[in-house]
Amino acid sequence: MNTKNHNILISGARAPIALEMARSFKKAGCRVIMIDSLHLTISRWSKHVDKYYVVASPRFFIHLFVKQVQDIIQNENISHFILTCEEAIFVSSRLSHFNCKVWTSPIELILKLHNKFEFTKYNSSKFPIPETKLLTDFKDWENSDTYVFKPVYSRFASSVIINKKIETGYILEAEKPKWIAQKKIIGKEICVYSIWDSGKLKAYAAYHPLYRAGKGAGVFFEPVFNDVVRAYVKGFGESINYTGQLSFDVIIDKNQTPYFIECNPRGTSGAHLLHENLAKAFLQNESFILKDKTEYCIKYAMFILHLPSYFKRRTLKAKDVILKRNDIKPFLLQVLSLLEITYLKFSKNITWLEASTSDIEWNHDEN
Repeated sequence: MNTKNHNILISGARAPIALEMARSFKKAGCRVIMIDSLHLTISRWSKHVDKYYVVASPRFFIHLFVKQVQDIIQNENISHFILTCEEAIFVSSRLSHFNCKVWTSPIELILKLHNKFEFTKYNSSKFPIPETKLLTDFKDWENSDTYVFKPVYSRFASSVIINKKIETGYILEAEKPKWIAQKKIIGKEICVYSIWDSGKLKAYAAYHPLYRAGKGAGVFFEPVFNDVVRAYVKGFGESINYTGQLSFDVIIDKNQTPYFIECNPRGTSGAHLLHENLAKAFLQNESFILKDKTEYCIKYAMFILHLPSYFKRRTLKAKDVILKRNDIKPFLLQVLSLLEITYLKFSKNITWLEASTSDIEWNHDEN
């Protein structure tokens, strides 16, 4: 299939992987249109973006969001709509509204993957998953420090309680149906990213988050090659006939058993490892399995969060996912993105993380 002459719509322009996709599709000869409900995203400044639209928040104004996207798809003659963040879940609930190829699956399947309890409930027979219970059914408070506690809807480990002994009253009774307790697995964490089209694996990559932003998202991506994990992922995606981006957090214990601790039915940082092959993965019939050992990182995040490690040879050698000499503006102007997030944080009296994602989060409070 020819990758040229496609008009590609990419949402979630705030995400570094959206910028990665824009560059890949443009190099493949496509016209790239990007959308986000934020104004000053890093992707907006890229020379590889032909047009940028600010749209309504899918979380707070879903009907307006859908209408705006419908108009963009029609006016820009869009052939493929690719979603990178949790707006994918809102779009999945209204798939029939969009007149183009939409890279996500129906909402019924998506929620069984996005909901951390539903994921374990329905898929424990398909690959190893740690013991997981809703907090309403959890009794082992005496050994609570051997469990990980987290909301069924959350991201970036923002609310995770780990390595801490808590009592039953630590979380309010009214909140317990929204939380899980999961047996803690000790081992090496890897993050899996894959692309699917009607049950066919189009691309696969996995990495170890060598450095993180706090206890959440990785900022340094070390490629990992594990055939057992890949076989599990391939079998699972085929069994559910998945379309879209599918990501997993996996911990490999001392016996080399991979435990799948949660699933994200959306894009994640593993897309950076596929780099220029992203467009081909979406548009061609081939399958791309990552073999390259090149390491990537977000260097400005390394500088801010891990300054001593920033000057290590390994970090300096790694490729920056934002800084590109032939597309310098996203790197130089990313401070504007931070200013917009800062404004939202203080104007709405919310946390930094909430300011960066609250308008696109799916917490089952959609309107």
